[in-house]
Amino acid sequence: MAGSRGVSKGLVGVVVAVVLLVAVVGGWFWLRQRADSQVASAHDGCVEGASGLAVTVDPDIAVEVKAAADRYNATKPIVRDHCVTVTVTSQPSAAVVAAFTSGGWDQKLGTQPALWIPDSSRSIEMMRVPGLVQGSPLPVAVSPIVLAVPDQLRQALDAAKISWSDLPRLQQGSLSEIGLSGWGGLRMAMPAGDGSLAAALAVGSAVSGSDPLTDDTAHAGQVTSAISRLAAGAPQVADSSSALTTPVGVTAANAAVHATAATEQAVQSGTGLTAYHPIGAAPVADHPAALLTGAWVDKTQNLVAGLFADYLRAPDQQKLFTDAGFAALPAAPPPVTAKSVLDQVHSVLAKPVLGVQATVLVDTSAAMAVKDGTLTRLGNTLGALQSTMDVMPADFGLGVWTYSDLAADDGDSSATAYQVQGATGPLTPAHRTELAKSLSTVSPDEVKTDRAYTTLEAAYKNAVKNYADGHTNTILLITGGPNDDSTVSGTQLLSDIAGLTDPAHPVRIDVIVVGGKGSPTLQTLAQQSNGSYTRLTTSDDLKFGSAISQALTTS
Repeated sequence: MAGSRGVSKGLVGVVVAVVLLVAVVGGWFWLRQRADSQVASAHDGCVEGASGLAVTVDPDIAVEVKAAADRYNATKPIVRDHCVTVTVTSQPSAAVVAAFTSGGWDQKLGTQPALWIPDSSRSIEMMRVPGLVQGSPLPVAVSPIVLAVPDQLRQALDAAKISWSDLPRLQQGSLSEIGLSGWGGLRMAMPAGDGSLAAALAVGSAVSGSDPLTDDTAHAGQVTSAISRLAAGAPQVADSSSALTTPVGVTAANAAVHATAATEQAVQSGTGLTAYHPIGAAPVADHPAALLTGAWVDKTQNLVAGLFADYLRAPDQQKLFTDAGFAALPAAPPPVTAKSVLDQVHSVLAKPVLGVQATVLVDTSAAMAVKDGTLTRLGNTLGALQSTMDVMPADFGLGVWTYSDLAADDGDSSATAYQVQGATGPLTPAHRTELAKSLSTVSPDEVKTDRAYTTLEAAYKNAVKNYADGHTNTILLITGGPNDDSTVSGTQLLSDIAGLTDPAHPVRIDVIVVGGKGSPTLQTLAQQSNGSYTRLTTSDDLKFGSAISQALTTS
């Protein structure tokens, strides 16, 4: 009897492999079809009806985005079984920021958008309402921020290699410095808007060496002073468009406006002006596409917003922008400046602060005779004051008083608690010399007590009486105690200072305690006046010098 023939194991393996392959391929096609149906279900039609994507864009890219939207709509897109239509509305970025940060959308701005493309990432940060912006928006159109100037001025700026840090000096000085006699100063308009903000940030970065600016550098006196000098006395114009227009019959030299910050694309769009790129930072208007989340945005609109943003970055649509004078998209998005920094710079532009006017009160009692390193605490203090004074701009004001307890030293209860080593005033060369000479003669007293409270009250009265408008008015008290022996108690000092306080003329109180016990009264005064209270164990380190420099240069 013949045995039954078996099935080849190899053949079975082939059949199983084919079945598995068919299953895998079929499954892949099924998954792909399911995924594609989320974006384009053309086979099934618009079974879920119509869906509209509202896009709000800054006016400077409205033409190009609307053209791209027309192209997109012409493809009759279907997303998640919805027939999709993109509608583009043009609104100034500042108006959109104001609407969202106020907590209520202004219907005058049109339909509340699911996709917002402002002038720059700076506007995104200014509108940073928690949970409103999805992810990190990427640019769709980029243009450098430049100075829009007449060509004759551009040539002079270029020949002189003018940087962002030079602009405040030219604004307050004369263009004769760069060979343009009869022009007067730079006359750079600073209208409210992203261009002026970008220019101010670039000036701050150039002065501080920090790009982007940080909270610390944005509050530094040199930065505040530079931005203030750029803004103070700037020609008044309604907006950037007005600044880019020179009236007929007016020559470049005698025009009310010589320069303004604008995008290079705008300058090249028939303004009659030319673009100058100051040396240093390279600010840009990057027009990021921000996907917004909120009750007014459904899942389909959110998906379409992302798809349309990607569509704008595709080569065919990018050609719309480059043909209009925009630059190619960068390999990486520009660095983002923190909202707190933008708020600070906005504040300075709105209300220029031409430096700090400070009166320094230096304790010369025995507590300051203690050795810290190779010098006494007083010696280190005087050295740090001199070093800080050397780098303070001329439009800053400085005065120095010394105090101890002279009454205890000579037995005269009517003796003055303090000595004025140099009256508070602008740091002209003569005043710098006067202060340096006076400080070189200061030495510690043997008396162990001091009259910190009496001196502080007298200095506060003087600061209010001689208030310097346009400056941050401050008092810096440096003590090795305090070991106060005056007739003024802590409670009375707080009451007296409260009575002297004028909200229209605020005086900040900063306190540095080196090696001493400190004082709750001084700490309270610093807090109430928005000042700083710093306790250090030694004056022989960088922290001490930095504390003095920060107090005297922070606006």
